[in-house]
Amino acid sequence: MTISTNLPVYSPISINFSYGKGAYLYDNDDKHYVDFHSGIAVSNLGHAHPRLVNTLKTQGEKLWHISNTYNIPTANNFAENLVQNSFADTVFFANSGSEAVECGLKIARAYQNGTGKKNRHRILTFHGAFHGRTFLTCAANDKHKFSELLNPYIDWCDNVEPSIESVKKAISNNIGVILIEPIQGQGGIKVMEDTFMQELRNLCDENDILLFFDCVQCGAGRTGKLFAYEHVGVKPDICALAKGIGGGFPLGVCLATEKAAQYMAVGMHGSTFGGNPLATSVGNAVLNELLSPQFLENVETRGKYLKDKLKILANEFPVIEEVRGRGLMLGIKVKTDNQKFAEELSYRGLLTVGVTSDNVVRILPPLIVTEKEIDEGVEILKQYLS
Repeated sequence: MTISTNLPVYSPISINFSYGKGAYLYDNDDKHYVDFHSGIAVSNLGHAHPRLVNTLKTQGEKLWHISNTYNIPTANNFAENLVQNSFADTVFFANSGSEAVECGLKIARAYQNGTGKKNRHRILTFHGAFHGRTFLTCAANDKHKFSELLNPYIDWCDNVEPSIESVKKAISNNIGVILIEPIQGQGGIKVMEDTFMQELRNLCDENDILLFFDCVQCGAGRTGKLFAYEHVGVKPDICALAKGIGGGFPLGVCLATEKAAQYMAVGMHGSTFGGNPLATSVGNAVLNELLSPQFLENVETRGKYLKDKLKILANEFPVIEEVRGRGLMLGIKVKTDNQKFAEELSYRGLLTVGVTSDNVVRILPPLIVTEKEIDEGVEILKQYLS
């Protein structure tokens, strides 16, 4: 038996990219590909964005890493910027979405214990959910997403249908936090109903349960708002952010209100690399670009333009069963194998995400995509369907 030198937990397509520019990637033969994948909603500003390249070079020549034993001004500046532009009063910097979710769940546990409700150790999650790949976040995911070889999972999570009736039935005196993606990414670009999210907020307030939004994929401007929950007008107590907020640099953020985080103290959590000068400089540059005039409005406009184009294709080609999503977080539900569908598109020059539940192909262009680039990608899709 021979195992590959890279642990065989991925099944990559046989295309090697050598560089990228904006919404395009280029292979070793200099063939260009329209990138509607964005590293699974990570490269929100596309490839080799001048602002990010300049930030990385400038900070890289100064200081990469310093322990959180010392004050880190770039992290302080980034934290202040996030707080000023969100519901949160405080943030913790990590290196990934999974870590950001883990931090938020620890905050929730500390809150319930700190308020004397030590029995409230359970987490309510939802069918179709994906929150990460650590042991606890695996347990919070939809239970059908991972190999039985990893069982038993940590028994702290109750997974239910995303409906207010299911939530009311599941709430017990042991539930301390409700964890939900406003838009499920790997779950099939499922947008949670506005009324459901509003009712969740009310239910949490009535029962002193913390509401935790996982915006790892649907945050950082992906939907045309900085956070997807802004479409609904519901604020969480805790929120996880990652992927696009680093623009391709490993970065995760857990945001929380003062109420939720009041019992977190020195030594209760930490990260060797979290909040390092390089990551927080890049993250702040991404955030400032997202907050620049008309940027998010353009994401909404481009998202509508792309969604309308996809709906036209759905009317013409019955293999597309449904078009879903908000902003530039879109998906097409197909009547064929979605992974094969996405792979065949990639060889034709259009990159999409096929590893998705409910037979959905995710369409996740960089947020800087132009109408011309959208037209080019849609044309490739149309030629494939014809």
